[in-house]
Amino acid sequence: MNEINDKKVKDVRQERIQWRKKSWSIPDLRGGKQNWFSVIKELVMLIRNGEAINLDVAPELNCISEKYSWRVYAPFLKGIGLAKNQAGVMCLSKEGELFCDNPDKLQLAFLINDRFRLFVEVLGILVESPLTIEEVDKKICELYGVDWNNLSNTRKRMDWLEILDLIEGSGNRKWKVTSTGKEFLNYCIVITPDMIKKMESDVNDIEITDPPAEINILLQKLGDNPELHKERSTYNIWVPSPNRINNLRIITQAVSERIERNELFDFIKKEFNLKTSSAESMLPFLKASGLIEEVGRSVYLATPAAKAWLETGSDLDFIRILHANMQFVGEMIRESIEDTVRNSIYEQGKKYGLNNEKARWIAGFLLEAGLLQETQYLHLKATPMGISFIKNLPLAENIGEDMESLSEHNEEKIFSVSCKDKLDQIVKRIQEASCNPWAEGKASGVAFEEIIAELFRYMGFYAERIGGSGDTDVVVKWKNDEKIVTAIVDAKSKTNGHVSHSDISDVAIDTHKDKNKADYVAIIGADFSGDTIRNHAKKKSYALIMVEQLVDVAHSSKELGLGLQDIALVFKVPNGASELNEIITSKRRELNIISAVVSSFCKEQDELGGLSPRDLLLLLRDTEISPSLMELKDVFEILSQNEIGILQAVDKSLSPENNVYVLSDAKKTVNRLRAIASSIETGLL
Repeated sequence: MNEINDKKVKDVRQERIQWRKKSWSIPDLRGGKQNWFSVIKELVMLIRNGEAINLDVAPELNCISEKYSWRVYAPFLKGIGLAKNQAGVMCLSKEGELFCDNPDKLQLAFLINDRFRLFVEVLGILVESPLTIEEVDKKICELYGVDWNNLSNTRKRMDWLEILDLIEGSGNRKWKVTSTGKEFLNYCIVITPDMIKKMESDVNDIEITDPPAEINILLQKLGDNPELHKERSTYNIWVPSPNRINNLRIITQAVSERIERNELFDFIKKEFNLKTSSAESMLPFLKASGLIEEVGRSVYLATPAAKAWLETGSDLDFIRILHANMQFVGEMIRESIEDTVRNSIYEQGKKYGLNNEKARWIAGFLLEAGLLQETQYLHLKATPMGISFIKNLPLAENIGEDMESLSEHNEEKIFSVSCKDKLDQIVKRIQEASCNPWAEGKASGVAFEEIIAELFRYMGFYAERIGGSGDTDVVVKWKNDEKIVTAIVDAKSKTNGHVSHSDISDVAIDTHKDKNKADYVAIIGADFSGDTIRNHAKKKSYALIMVEQLVDVAHSSKELGLGLQDIALVFKVPNGASELNEIITSKRRELNIISAVVSSFCKEQDELGGLSPRDLLLLLRDTEISPSLMELKDVFEILSQNEIGILQAVDKSLSPENNVYVLSDAKKTVNRLRAIASSIETGLL
């Protein structure tokens, strides 16, 4: 026992570091909690046997009858550290392999404790005396300063402690630590509130090593020329997970000597088991971050600063390079000196031209380097090392509104989304321009082409007006799984509004298609005259899209939340338009049924207590909407899933259609979903 205690003392400092890396939220796992451990064992074995190659397929499990796809299980398996996603295929991590060889409950307990806060800490509270869930939750909130609105976080931790035989019921709804739990505690370090306070103190005692000369030159240049801050990049960031800084170190090492483009991509693909498109998508960031440079045509080499980083091996030197080349790195630490909600920090990032996703990547690097910490769920705070680190870092000052537009000029704008509510303005302009070639005082057809591109961007596509002799009018791109799909648009603005067969040139269109390596061709105009153009377009697989049709699709995309792959059906010939219309009709009907269900609960719940899908079938059978039982079951499933939770099951039956639900916190749910949607829209700007 003394040996264990000595080890614990030695590991306290390391445990503090690990605490900063732990997450607050334990992912959900489907199935009753009594089956969780069995579910995990079966899933891990199936992954080892290579049966998780299609994430949309539901694995066959013996321990539960419900069917859920691999995609549903993946967040838990990855979050807990048992599995990882490689090129769309689930495979076991080192920890997963060990667990598969010896599926022991204690081993799983160590994995959970390694990755999530307040797991063993709950056990530490219960070892003092048996407590109810409510009492444990109260102590957790008081001791660790968390602001949990309900018992779900505490309950989830105690559910896992129970499942792993670390706690057991002691009567009167109270729980106590088992002998196994006491043994587990002996091998763990319980992070106390005093230890957390200690982490946040003694800032002056943190020693930050000086950067090597090659990196210091970059920082000195930035310090001597503050205007250079505006030139720092806002490129998209993507790096294989986990251990992203180390993964960048591996890639940089491969470029420490001259390497050709294809050889570099082959190395990245092989090292991280990535598809070609994923490997290629990293190149802009590798260059923008200052890690590699092109020293010849399609020949790359690590920068002097990157080579210096390889020699020191310090994560801090990587952050210094990143700061010198990219916006809002050291500045994010400055914005996080006080405990701050992530979204507030990301809002500041917009002043530097970063959307939420890019800011999230920057935060991830800073967390890995130990310069930021998660003090509580969705909160960030600079660590003492982070505060010391930025003392000698040249930071941007007086960032103005002009910085917010940087991303429009110095990043690859693929998959950008315009989320401002400008649809009415766009509609008015495109309707006018479709019948006025010289609209907005521009050259013939230019305004129409520009507005078409703007409308597609509004719906979430990458779209760019090309125009000019020898090329198409508009290019539209979107992502379908790992492939980027391209469509070209031939825009036809006619004063009479009618586009005829004589207005199009097959030779030109086919040439433009080959030039842009396009998958689809569309001709867009106010209207199309005669059967000749329609028959010919069908033969050539050209999509004829009327402006009003495109406008309707845009309205539906906003109203129904259509995905890009759904909207892109407008380019498909011959049946794309009808398929899209079916999707729109189906989604609109689903929303109408949701409204009818919620309305029925509001009217009938007080009297009936709860309602089942079958109850709603009877209540709504004579209404205009008259939903089927299957439709109602689907809606109930949507409204009761964890992400929404507006319906809660209170009485389960062997037949799902007879499960009884109650409406709960409807207004709160609406406000929460509205806030989430608003945050997502803000992040997409």
